Amino acid sequence: MSPSIHSYAIIAVPLAFAASLFVFAAIVERHRRRFENSTWRRHAYALALGVYCTSWTYFGAVGTAATAGWDYLPIYIGPLILLVFAPGLLRRLVSVVQSEGATSISDFIGSRFGKSRGLAALVTVTAILGIIPYIALQLRSVGAAFATVGGARGIVAPMAIAAILFACFALLFGTRRYDAAARNEGLLYATALESLVKLLAFGSIGIFALWLLADAGPGLRSAAWGQFVHAFAPQGIGIGLVVVTGISMAAILCLPRQFYISVIEARGGSDLVNARWIFALYLLLMVLIVLPVTVAGLAILPAHVSPDLYVLALPLSHGSTSLTLLAFMGGVAAATGMVVVETIALGTMVSNDLVAPLLLRGTATSGRDFSNRLLTVRRGAMIAVIAVALLWAANVRADERLASIGQIAFAAMALIAPFLLIALRKPNNDALAAKLALTGGLLVWLYTLALPPVLPQRWLAGLSNTLIDPHHLFEIGHADALSHGVLWSLGITLLVYALVTARRVQPGIAVLPISAAQPGNIRDIRGLTEFTGRFVGHDTAVRAFADVDALAPLTPQDARRAERLIAGVVGAPSAHALIASAISGARFSYEDAARMLNASGQSLQFSKDLLAATLEHIDPGVSVVDGDLRLIAWNSRYLELFAYPPDMVRVGTPVADLIRFNAERGDCGPGEVDVHVERRVEHLRRGAAHSFERRRYDGRVLKIVGGPMPGGGYVTCFTDVTSEARAREALLRSRAELEDRVTARTAELTDANAKLADADREKTRFLAAASHDLLQPLHAARLFGTALRRGLDARSGDIADRLDQSIGAAEELLRTLLDISKLDSGGIQPEARPVSLPPLLTEIAGRFQPLAQEKGLALRIGPVSGNVHSDPALLRSVVQNFLSNAVRYTARGSILIGTRRRRRDGAWQVGISVVDTGRGIAEADQRRIFREFARIGGEEEVAGIGLGLAIVDRITRLIGGAVTLHSRTGRGSAFTIWLPLVADGEQVAISLREQPPGSSEEAMPHTVLVVDDDAAIVAATRTLLEQRGHRVFGCGGAGQALPLAKRCDVALVDFRLGEAEDGLSLIERLRAVNPSLRAALVTSESSSALHRRAEALAVPVLLKPVAGKVLEAFVAGHAVD
Repeated sequence: MSPSIHSYAIIAVPLAFAASLFVFAAIVERHRRRFENSTWRRHAYALALGVYCTSWTYFGAVGTAATAGWDYLPIYIGPLILLVFAPGLLRRLVSVVQSEGATSISDFIGSRFGKSRGLAALVTVTAILGIIPYIALQLRSVGAAFATVGGARGIVAPMAIAAILFACFALLFGTRRYDAAARNEGLLYATALESLVKLLAFGSIGIFALWLLADAGPGLRSAAWGQFVHAFAPQGIGIGLVVVTGISMAAILCLPRQFYISVIEARGGSDLVNARWIFALYLLLMVLIVLPVTVAGLAILPAHVSPDLYVLALPLSHGSTSLTLLAFMGGVAAATGMVVVETIALGTMVSNDLVAPLLLRGTATSGRDFSNRLLTVRRGAMIAVIAVALLWAANVRADERLASIGQIAFAAMALIAPFLLIALRKPNNDALAAKLALTGGLLVWLYTLALPPVLPQRWLAGLSNTLIDPHHLFEIGHADALSHGVLWSLGITLLVYALVTARRVQPGIAVLPISAAQPGNIRDIRGLTEFTGRFVGHDTAVRAFADVDALAPLTPQDARRAERLIAGVVGAPSAHALIASAISGARFSYEDAARMLNASGQSLQFSKDLLAATLEHIDPGVSVVDGDLRLIAWNSRYLELFAYPPDMVRVGTPVADLIRFNAERGDCGPGEVDVHVERRVEHLRRGAAHSFERRRYDGRVLKIVGGPMPGGGYVTCFTDVTSEARAREALLRSRAELEDRVTARTAELTDANAKLADADREKTRFLAAASHDLLQPLHAARLFGTALRRGLDARSGDIADRLDQSIGAAEELLRTLLDISKLDSGGIQPEARPVSLPPLLTEIAGRFQPLAQEKGLALRIGPVSGNVHSDPALLRSVVQNFLSNAVRYTARGSILIGTRRRRRDGAWQVGISVVDTGRGIAEADQRRIFREFARIGGEEEVAGIGLGLAIVDRITRLIGGAVTLHSRTGRGSAFTIWLPLVADGEQVAISLREQPPGSSEEAMPHTVLVVDDDAAIVAATRTLLEQRGHRVFGCGGAGQALPLAKRCDVALVDFRLGEAEDGLSLIERLRAVNPSLRAALVTSESSSALHRRAEALAVPVLLKPVAGKVLEAFVAGHAVD
């Protein structure tokens, strides 16, 4: 192992870390409202739950994994089970505790067991006894870490230094003021920071361990892995695993620090439920990091190195000073967070549940401030707990592992868990049964678990194998020491509680003794308000009872309200006793309580009678100082707001004294008191007006407005605007929550859009596959039909022609349905470019000329000019639909195709019109015909299915055009598509196509290669072409086609071949073998991307089902469309 690190550096690390935490917490407290309402608070709250992971987790979990295998897991499994499977329990825990107004777990249990102060005190004692070993664990771990890193021989001195550091930090955080019920935002954020540092440090060691394992030799890795596997052998799973899992589940609920962070610091029942996933992830990361650190320690470190110190020994053995200090700081952070939060929670429990009831019984507190007394008690309790823990740590045997010490504390918390669950179920439970049961269980726990680690070994040896052996009571069972102690202590607790609650006489429900037979000192709301104000402040009490008539008689609801308010200071059980006594007159009176709390009313002293009446009847508190900055006037509201000590407020009091008093209480924020006093006095001396809001130490918000007096002096008004401030804060929270909801909704919409896009892509792929699979048999049928036509007589030939026409109609129907589906799903994207209209329209008209001639119609082309910016293929489809309908629905007359121009919105448009002399369309039908399957006319029109204009409507919107229709019944119709006109001189694409030849009868024979994965198509093509005298080679893929390339001069290739490469790729390879080969792609695919590829390779595309004449024309060497 490398030389140790200098002790100065080791001491500087925890001091710097502690100072950083305190500065961070002070910043949070200074801007409390900003941090409290920040969206970051929920993340800080979730991270602060990581205070559960102490130095036991940081150091001891690795040691347990290395020596006991499975035993390291239960402390994580228990909490994870609750977090994942019991959100309802977590929500109810927070809701019920906060509705009860409890400030600690003992306060809550005592309140729900008949307001029993005795049970609350017993729970506090149990928690203290259980937590002392736990805090001792933190001290031992820090001491051992210091000794390991610094090379020291003993750990007592480092433990003492750590204890002093922890005590100072806890006092700074938890006892600056007495406000039992308030949340401590600074502590919450500091704990969150501690959890983050702890995780980052532990994670760094885990990554370093992985690097060491990768760098180690195979032999070391193999040996370490063997030890690791042996430790985690299945036979290692026993009753102990179940027991520790159970007490870990209890600990996550009952540990005072965990209860404080998860319940008291929560803002509602949903906070803990929402944070549980982050906390669960935090625990899971800690579980996983343990594994590489354990294996690396077993592989690399000498056998004499304690597994509890692998986290430090690994970087130290490789001379990595910075990583060692980081690991050390992580261990200090783990211990600091636990000790500070735990002692603050225990201090609250001691002051509220042990000391406050004693103070309330006598008159020893008369003439002294009750809150200050409790604050002093809290400080003393925190120091005492850490001191006893230090003593316990110094006397525990050196061979005790960290994990075993932590499990002792968890076992104590398991004794409290049954009563917590009972308290959650219902109020007014049996307090006597709970006290007897908890006492019995606590005594057994002390004897079987807490004392053995600190008793001399010879004492334990003397008790061994006797009936009172602490590890084998009455020689029953063979469980390990922990399981034995847990089962006995928890079993005794449950048994005693069951037996006592089974007695015939059940304890009555605790109610406030409001009775006419026992009149107390307080008979009306005014008296109750004044009494409550002695504890919580007069202003708070007045606001609490503002909705009730001051002279109204008391009701149980009023008494309960007062009890809730006072519980925030002295705890629920003590508050109950205090209210009951004040109302009934038992034990002590109103006057005794008032003297005890030293909050007796103070007489108003005014130096100027002229202002008295006015100042007494306004809501703000008012203070007036003279030119020498001495108090000369004030009102009672001013006294209520600031609660100065007796005799402090009098005529002539220097205002600097009042400012100093407020600054010492924390009213002026962090910083030196003298600096605050000097700055404010100088402000008054300058006579500068001011107006601002200040949050006081008790959480109230005051609006302070001041200005100079004529002739010298200064007047200041103090208005309590807490309600307005809370309303603003609620508005800010609502806004933040709204932003969160908007963000969540946006994420949902984004996810929905992504799913929709995936569905569209799937639909597009389906349509592509459908167009191929459905058109394949039609293609084969059409080729067979064409081959069959030859050699038939006139009548049979006519039947064959009708067959070909039916196949063509089926093709048209299928293509139309596929086209409209693609348009609706977004499968067709326009590729606009300049298009010259004259050649395009001339070529389209030429294609329809034979159809028009067959019906005796004159098809004419009118004036045609201009260029448009559009997708030529989609534009062609629109014009062809217009012409097809014109030919179909015109019985006689003529059809005219032409262009015209118009100016719209400052831009020129060109319209392509198709005008016919057909039957025309009634005005009522002119909108309907653009819908799917809409047709007009009689039954004699058998051709067409009514989808052509629906496709036109979709294409027009897709390419950014507009369609107009002018029609009169009996006179004809004019359909026009309007598109933007392209400027003159812009390059245009020529869309003129050559017409296929009318006959190929005299074509020279060719050798033709037909490549298609459909055997029927290959056979049909072969039959058709061989009738024309061509020689045909057919094959189903590239493997068969390539050897035939040199023997052929024409190739007809399908696009989808069911192989890795497609038809275009195969044509490239065929041309490489035979450059003179003429090839055409015969496919049902019609995507723009495919046509661009084919155009780039100069390969014509023949769309299936291809007419036999077109196929024969291509083979004969004619250009085809």
